[in-house]
Amino acid sequence: MIDNRTSILQTISHILVVGAGVVYLIGFFVVSAFDAKYGITDYSLFRTRVIGVGILFFCLVALPVLGTLRGFALFGLDLERPFTQKVEIKKENRIFVIADAYLTSPLIAAGFPYLLVFLFPAFPEWAGIGILILVVQMALAVTLRLACHKWFNDHPLILSGLSFLNAIALFLNLYRYADRTLFWTTAWFTSISIFTLAISLKSRTPTDIRKTEWERMVLAIIPVVLLTYASKVYPKIRREFGGGSPVPIVLHLTKKLSPFGSDAPSVSLIEETEQGYYVLGSSDKAAFISRGLVEEVEFLNSVNQSQSAR
Repeated sequence: MIDNRTSILQTISHILVVGAGVVYLIGFFVVSAFDAKYGITDYSLFRTRVIGVGILFFCLVALPVLGTLRGFALFGLDLERPFTQKVEIKKENRIFVIADAYLTSPLIAAGFPYLLVFLFPAFPEWAGIGILILVVQMALAVTLRLACHKWFNDHPLILSGLSFLNAIALFLNLYRYADRTLFWTTAWFTSISIFTLAISLKSRTPTDIRKTEWERMVLAIIPVVLLTYASKVYPKIRREFGGGSPVPIVLHLTKKLSPFGSDAPSVSLIEETEQGYYVLGSSDKAAFISRGLVEEVEFLNSVNQSQSAR
């Protein structure tokens, strides 16, 4: 009994160590890829902030994964009876069931940013008639689900085609009328959902698991997920929650610096290290300010009030 408990504790400890290492490496990659976009080449391994970045990444991945798996039967992974327990899908229509499951993912993913609205510096907004179009698209999605209950076997191509058009229209609507935060977070959550569906389909039986070339699938998934997150999602998330959204600050300097033309420039903080601050002024490349030149950093909030920190 003692040996069994010891073995279990050792296994748990190994899992925790490996998990912590993976979290750190993911966070390090995301931060490094984000910094590289601004010309920052500080690749120091010992940065505690990357732990929070990695934890947030895995939390955001878990949300669409769990949502997709909970909708396993509803969105087509139960290939025999995907819509209700009374509808049996014909063998020749199974490919359309899978396609319909993939095409429904964007409409589900569009709701995730609103569950996480506290992560963003500003509430993601819609312009024009975008929100009205979204309501119509959601109503169409529900109508298509109800239609599939009765007519999917008879009209699989038509119903899948309508799902395809609805998914395309959603992204066009997001790109045209919504904040870019909504567009990219929805696109990223959609990619996670699609990858989850693909992995689930490859794991239906032990034979499927053995025959699947998992290394190819992983090599295709990881770059897409990480690079899209680092370049499009991470910069939209508030820094205090593990994101990379620039923080508006005022630097009170010991002397006037030529890039800013002032000894108290208003800039955006991109990265902070032991040596100094990487900030954005009028250029899209970060400028480095040594700590020795900074007397005070004034952090500005969204209503232009400030709090000083020495």
